Amino acid sequence: MTIIDKIKNVKWIVVGLFYVLACGLTYLLIQFPNLIQKIWTRLFNFDPNFNWNHGIALLFASFLAYRIFKIERKTTLLGNKPLYSLIFASIFLIAYSILGFNNDFGINPHLWAFIFCLATLFYDFLEESAWRGFLQDCLKPIPFWLKGIITGMFWGFWHLLIFNNFDQFGGIHIFVLLSIVVSIIMAYATKKTNSILVASSIHALMILRNINVTIICIAIWVILIIIWNRKNKKNGTKTAYST
Repeated sequence: MTIIDKIKNVKWIVVGLFYVLACGLTYLLIQFPNLIQKIWTRLFNFDPNFNWNHGIALLFASFLAYRIFKIERKTTLLGNKPLYSLIFASIFLIAYSILGFNNDFGINPHLWAFIFCLATLFYDFLEESAWRGFLQDCLKPIPFWLKGIITGMFWGFWHLLIFNNFDQFGGIHIFVLLSIVVSIIMAYATKKTNSILVASSIHALMILRNINVTIICIAIWVILIIIWNRKNKKNGTKTAYST
């Protein structure tokens, strides 16, 4: 099947309707109080500078879209190798926990790093349930790089609803370009693993940038991705699935 045939097989109307649903729910939910922010403030006297409501909106949009449009769900939280997915995320959590985050709350820096990174990972799961979850499944017929370009553009422009400006990135055009590049990487990782947790871990690494942790995580993650679909020596068959 040629790439043109694959593109024709995508349910583009569903893709468009989902994006409208995701953006609409995002706009609606960010008008409501940021309840998770209030919980953080109550627990740690710490006021997060972002609104989790837009992540909740994407999770809700994905849940509705799977039920309404009857798209086959291939991408799940733990994917085709749950243990590998948990190891993948643990590497990120352990690396930052060893590094530690200084704080003004009297909490051990290593414990605070674990709490903060776990919360970041959870938020990124909310987002990735849409971009590398429903959309990844909806765009199934086409190659991963094209999925990455499409989801990257959707993902990048969606941030117009939640960012006041893109000055720190050099403008919206640079931000969307970066979103596309990262999205291609995550689309490939999700293709190999079918795991939203894997995509969420890569997303989290982007947000919390420390060069040493980044190098360590990328090095180990590359090895994991390479061996993810390794062949079983006993029967010569693959031990994981591919989409």
